[in-house]
Amino acid sequence: MPEELISLRERRAQLTREEILQAARRLFAARGYARTSVRDIARAAGVSAQTVYDSVGSKQALVARLNDLIDTEAGIAAIVRAAAESGDPHEMAATSARVTRSILEHSGDIVHALVTGAAAEPALATALEEGRRRHIEGARGVVGLLQRHDALRPGIELDEAVENLAALADVRVALVLRESYGWSLDRIESWIADTSRTLLLRDPAA
Repeated sequence: MPEELISLRERRAQLTREEILQAARRLFAARGYARTSVRDIARAAGVSAQTVYDSVGSKQALVARLNDLIDTEAGIAAIVRAAAESGDPHEMAATSARVTRSILEHSGDIVHALVTGAAAEPALATALEEGRRRHIEGARGVVGLLQRHDALRPGIELDEAVENLAALADVRVALVLRESYGWSLDRIESWIADTSRTLLLRDPAA
């Protein structure tokens, strides 16, 4: 088969997977995980239920892909790259704040569905735990970057710095600030960034 036909087929298959995942995301957020069936997702995506299974897999498999969707929609890789390339410890220390803000801004509906449904649905709890693991690794990356620039506050242990940053920028904390206290995204980002600098940097006032 000609290479261009294979490529076209692959692009169509990828588009189908993206449409299915977006349909699942919308339905999980609107109805909840338990009240959404594969048939519902297929109907919303304009495909058959068998296509859902062939393209992505079970409903649990769809949930497992939500963290990848969050990472993509929030542009996390670009945020991290920009901070690293800046060479400015103040910009680096604010990385987790920007990531958390972007996640809420672009994928807040997914995060809300995961957080509110995790206690009752093991599949959602697993996805939420994977998100937490990625978040901690991201915080570890920021702390490592600050260490390489000799910008960490004297006396702070690396593990302590990672835990402090991860806890402060946890998207679940940001959800509480937004939904229970009415904070704007600007205020949430600013608070996390300023507090991160105070906790982590050698001289946050510089």
